Amino acid sequence: MLPRIKNIISVEYLKVKTLWSTGEIRVIRFDNLLKDYKKKPESIFYQLFDKKTFGQVKTDNRTLFWENLGQIMDYDGKIKPAPLDFCPDVLYENSVVIS
Repeated sequence: MLPRIKNIISVEYLKVKTLWSTGEIRVIRFDNLLKDYKKKPESIFYQLFDKKTFGQVKTDNRTLFWENLGQIMDYDGKIKPAPLDFCPDVLYENSVVIS
């Protein structure tokens, strides 16, 4: 079974402590993951450098996401709000076990 995020334990600016399906508690440092986007305001990821926005992180018992930060074109051609999420495998690989 692939590791998935079960719960958010705490959130600090650009850092999220998470409980994984493996039983591990891991910290994800987004300053490392997002460093290439710090000076790219045109990027969807740039929005996460806003402290209030970053603090609105959620989980779906699989990964982390932020509601309505993106847009998608629906099958009928209409643009709709969409979440910004990360592949849980990428988050796992870029996190550190703390317990």
